[in-house]
Amino acid sequence: MLKTLATTLLLCLTMTANAQDAAPAGADTFEREMLKTLKTAHAARKSVYLHVGGQTIGGAVKAIGPDSVIISNREHATIIIRRERIDAIEAD
Repeated sequence: MLKTLATTLLLCLTMTANAQDAAPAGADTFEREMLKTLKTAHAARKSVYLHVGGQTIGGAVKAIGPDSVIISNREHATIIIRRERIDAIEAD
């Protein structure tokens, strides 16, 4: 349990929205727009809804890494989602 908590904390500290200033070299339009939307939500401390495999996961963007996004909501303090699995994003 402590090891998992330490790993999660380390991920949160090392992954920030500023970690990737530009989209990856092979990024398509969806990936660029998704990254832009996630960064905007992170900076504004707004919640987003991520659609992943037919499920909708809502929460505040805590960190954005090169291959994952960390969000949190009232039920779970940490939710780690692979960026490649995100089908759609809803944001204000």
